[in-house]
Amino acid sequence: MNVVRALAKPAVLVSAAVLLALGSTAALSAAGADDETLRLHLGSDGTRFVYSNGGDPITQTIPAPRNCRVSIDGALATITGTDQGPGLKDGSIGIKSGGSTGVPCARVDNTEELTVALKGVPDAISASLDLELKGEVLLDIVVSLGSTPVDTFQVRSGDEIVPGEGVNGSGTEPFTATATSAEPIVNCRNASNSGPDAGPADNCYVTIEPSSAFDTVLLRPAEGEVSLEGSADFGNNPAFDTIFTLGSGFDGELGCTEADNTATIEEGTVFGSFTRLENSDGSDCVLKPYTLDVDIAAETISFVPVDNEGAPQPATYQATLKFAPQNSANPFTSQLEYDQDGDGPLGFEDMPWCTGDPFTNPDAPGSINTSVIPAGDTWCIVSEGTEIASATQTRTTWNAVGIGDPYFR
Repeated sequence: MNVVRALAKPAVLVSAAVLLALGSTAALSAAGADDETLRLHLGSDGTRFVYSNGGDPITQTIPAPRNCRVSIDGALATITGTDQGPGLKDGSIGIKSGGSTGVPCARVDNTEELTVALKGVPDAISASLDLELKGEVLLDIVVSLGSTPVDTFQVRSGDEIVPGEGVNGSGTEPFTATATSAEPIVNCRNASNSGPDAGPADNCYVTIEPSSAFDTVLLRPAEGEVSLEGSADFGNNPAFDTIFTLGSGFDGELGCTEADNTATIEEGTVFGSFTRLENSDGSDCVLKPYTLDVDIAAETISFVPVDNEGAPQPATYQATLKFAPQNSANPFTSQLEYDQDGDGPLGFEDMPWCTGDPFTNPDAPGSINTSVIPAGDTWCIVSEGTEIASATQTRTTWNAVGIGDPYFR
């Protein structure tokens, strides 16, 4: 027996879940030739983040600063800081504070913090940071995943180096050092630790290898001053970009044709199929990278589409979802929940049923009629079908449409 319902809301939560979430070089970095990377390049030939994306790079351009202050918030990463936020000057990023517009606005001092957060890329597993050090430096580097700290590393230079403590970096230019979770203190042996124009002599290329994946790096000097750079002092040589080595990359790209519009996964008793429809505003369809994963134990699916910078896509989606059979009950009721902003401040709520047929009078040909999604929501249930899986269990298939990328369960 099959029971199929459409556009009518069931009552009680079933334990099965689906999770939909957006959201982890050259010889000197920890990246291998085949690793996915996110590069921060701050050279005279341009300022940008570049995600390798399996050989089809995605670029996030960093805009020119205004009075040194710069806004860095795009599809791949954000850079934020205390006081007036990040400042950019001559290939160095620091903190814009007070009225400073010269070199000091591109440094982080012992009253300030600078944070780099990855957004539209997989979590990082290591990072190689092009750091410019001023004065006797004692720098804490804190890496986190979400809001949870993973590891803290410490970079020392000049008189802050304590004999017998930490791992010594190279003693000749280019000055490099590698910190691990087992040996988190490194000593940078820079030839110069003062003066604004020492070129690579006051830089230390520090690689950090935490104990687990991370998506945020915090720079917090306790002594001295630090700038985050990306190869400017090395003649724009990309080997000295600040480089994040990422975990598994995107699983593919979704277009709007039958050849490229569907991503499907089935592991254990969990099944999910996501079909990209035409953009709701009728604009040309541009490929969107995505990841698709299943957690069998948690009975969840993670589907993460990402926009390219400069080409935001008001994409619409249709999803079909199945989970493990559930014990039968009379009457049998079930409910799908979702969290509209993924890991943001909102919590889970019941996904509403669509108020009408989403494929009648669509916003644009081949898209959906977004007006059938109740106000304040971004997805809605189109239909739900329940079939007998065994003598004592039933299995539900959910069909839904939406315009966002929240968590579902």
